[in-house]
Amino acid sequence: MLVLHPALYEIIVRARDWRLLDEVAKELGVQAESLMRYVEEGRAKGVLQVEKKVVEVYELTEEGRRRAAEGLPEYNFLKSATCDGGRCVVSLSHPEAGVALANLAKLGVRPRGGVVELDEETYRKILSAVEEKQRYLSALEGAPRDVLQEFARRRIVRRVERTLIYVKAAVPPESVRPAEVKTAITSEDIATGRWRTYLLKPFDLGVEPPEYPAPVPHFFNEFLDYVREVMIGLGFEEVRGPVLEVEFWNFDALFQAQDHPAREVHDTFYIRWEGPIEAPPEHLLEAVGRVHEEKWRYKWSREKALNPVLRTQTTAVTIRALAERGDGEYKVFTIGRVFRPEKLDPKHSMEFHQLDGIVVGPGLTFKHLLGQLEQIAKALGMTRVRFRPAYFPFTSPSVEVYAEHPKLGWVEFGGAGIFRPEVTEPLGVRKSRVLAWGWGLDRIAMILLGIDDIRELFTKDPEKLREYYARWVKYRSATGSTGKSYTL
Repeated sequence: MLVLHPALYEIIVRARDWRLLDEVAKELGVQAESLMRYVEEGRAKGVLQVEKKVVEVYELTEEGRRRAAEGLPEYNFLKSATCDGGRCVVSLSHPEAGVALANLAKLGVRPRGGVVELDEETYRKILSAVEEKQRYLSALEGAPRDVLQEFARRRIVRRVERTLIYVKAAVPPESVRPAEVKTAITSEDIATGRWRTYLLKPFDLGVEPPEYPAPVPHFFNEFLDYVREVMIGLGFEEVRGPVLEVEFWNFDALFQAQDHPAREVHDTFYIRWEGPIEAPPEHLLEAVGRVHEEKWRYKWSREKALNPVLRTQTTAVTIRALAERGDGEYKVFTIGRVFRPEKLDPKHSMEFHQLDGIVVGPGLTFKHLLGQLEQIAKALGMTRVRFRPAYFPFTSPSVEVYAEHPKLGWVEFGGAGIFRPEVTEPLGVRKSRVLAWGWGLDRIAMILLGIDDIRELFTKDPEKLREYYARWVKYRSATGSTGKSYTL
């Protein structure tokens, strides 16, 4: 007699004929996914037959779940009717009147004089049809195809493919028996030989234990979203770009020479990548290569410019936007992760977040740049900000930006400047000047929330999460009111 795991034995007992695994799992009071390892074990041992069938099914979207709970617009609209003397009247002041009428039009419902008026018999007939449609949201499997197609057009349901698994015992249930599962055996088990009838459950010490659920939302995620709100409120448009970048956008387009120290291995993560690479347009490669050779006086390498790297700065995203839009008047920003092989310490990390932005327009000056930086800093709640002259290969003049941390003192959190002509002209920007900056959001969060170690921004400690979330809530409630004066 074959000894099997109890779960596999229960499947065989219940699947004398072909059965849907979902039905077997329901009888056992478990999820079908939890039985898959035993199904595969049964097939491997030849005691279970398995067949898979792919079918199309419909499931509720998030909007569909809301409508199932709160009601379809046309259902809520009709239910608000007032009936008297054989007439039923619905006011168009109903908050969902517009959507409801669009869905009721095919049933002949038309407004007149600010109301929908129907005789009571017609009203009851239409309401009955809508109620039936409402009931289908709780039982999609019974809904007619035309109703499902309508729901799909309205994005109330979506069509998905599901794999149904059917199982059938390949041996008589009488020829197998369940084993007793043990996590340990005793000396008595060994002496009596009972260990031969046991099924020993293995331990996998490589499996991570489940994480303790966070007691509060993560403060740093909410902070990043808040920065995004502030920038949009200041009239900026958000742009995004890839994390896996080519050196061209990360360095070359920013007039950083290919032998610049910042491009060495110790400052950049170079990637072995066999997948597709999106090459920059040919005219940009030629224009940027030409300005490198003329100004830096070396032989520029197209092959090096197409090397994949993990982006070291989100300026790679704003420079893409500049190349795409060219001359004009506009303001864009981006928020994203960047990667550098830094030594991990309280103020440095190998992976951190940057806020990058550019302002494009004719006649912009260094004074405009400082004013823009000051405006963003104040909107975020940094009341004391200092500027210090600096050098960057792609901006001139340039500054470093500092703010005062409650414990660490004055901390540098970003750089800024006006893009040099060597950056803008190869990209087709000749009439406008470009103000540019890149700020480290991790350090800004440390400054504003009084955190003195960058690693704490990613803590999983429940008590620290509570403490930092309380600081975030206090900051948000205070700064949110003062920041309004800096938004459009």
